[in-house]
Amino acid sequence: MTIREIAERRGPFAVVYMDASHDTEDAAQQLELRRRSIRARLTEAGAGNEMLALFDRAITEGPPGQGRAGRVLIIDDTTVHADELVPEPPAQEIVRVSPLPYLLPLLRHHETLVPYVVAVVDRVGCDLKTVDEHGDTTERAVDHDPYPVHKTGGGAWSHRSMQKRVEETTRHTIDELAGEVAAKAERAHAEVIVVAGEVAARSALHRSLPEHGATVVEVEVGARAPGSDPAELDAAVHDVIAAQSRHELDAMLDTVAAEIARPGGLAVAGLAATAEALRMARVDRLLIDPDRLGDRTVLVGADRAQISVDVDAPAGWTGTTAPRQTCRADEALPLAAILTGAEVTVTGGLPSEDGVAALVRHL
Repeated sequence: MTIREIAERRGPFAVVYMDASHDTEDAAQQLELRRRSIRARLTEAGAGNEMLALFDRAITEGPPGQGRAGRVLIIDDTTVHADELVPEPPAQEIVRVSPLPYLLPLLRHHETLVPYVVAVVDRVGCDLKTVDEHGDTTERAVDHDPYPVHKTGGGAWSHRSMQKRVEETTRHTIDELAGEVAAKAERAHAEVIVVAGEVAARSALHRSLPEHGATVVEVEVGARAPGSDPAELDAAVHDVIAAQSRHELDAMLDTVAAEIARPGGLAVAGLAATAEALRMARVDRLLIDPDRLGDRTVLVGADRAQISVDVDAPAGWTGTTAPRQTCRADEALPLAAILTGAEVTVTGGLPSEDGVAALVRHL
């Protein structure tokens, strides 16, 4: 189920963000202890028997994490709507039962899923790995070896002719591989193409890839030859993707700060201004820092995209205005953003004391 589909459902919801690490000899025992503790907290928070049964089944029947991991579950009385392993356990365990789903842990995880392609190349082919925006991975080996491609020594005309054919064959192979890589990147909406392998081949492939589109980064590790260490390449790819994410986030924060500073700029900061922009369906991207936002609350209308911080909110809300209920802002704001077609970014460093800002659309 997509985040949008979860947002469209009516609660109440149980939300659990827990440590799912499986990196010790007693990991199974520790998981059972966490299950009991979380179950008790869910019961105290008002979870019904159906929710509790679904939670128990998800924990006992679901696959354990590998190494250090976190786990996000969103459950109502009938269904487990989300059950996802995330790379890191939470700094602090979250257990809630609320009228609205707490979506920030899931949104934070999905936002870090930068789609990319890895091409490990030599003169006769490449190994391709594609990770799309949903985190789905495909792998494929592509080989083009119709002729010998090893140069021969000597200076005879026959040798020179053979060398020229080798070079042409290699160039043709690289061009075909570049087409394969570019097509994979386009289908996956890749933001980054990581190129590894033989130095000459990877440089040639880099030059043959389209200048516009995904960012192309060469790395010094990784080879198609047997015995190469995949862990080194995985670590290098991780570093490249993390750097790309940081670059994009820094650019976004710079844009927000510049728009807030500009008279009539297309950004707002603060809980009240952001809630008003969401209520008017003007938000293009909501930026939220849950640590700074804390347990602040907002009013939510029957149309859950209608929110306000004002107890005397105007009766001119679109749709039916009653009933209104007080909800946590870290639940209501992301939900309203998703329901109105806005993106959500979970980040610190916002120019807002209460940890909320937004890039807004033109009127």
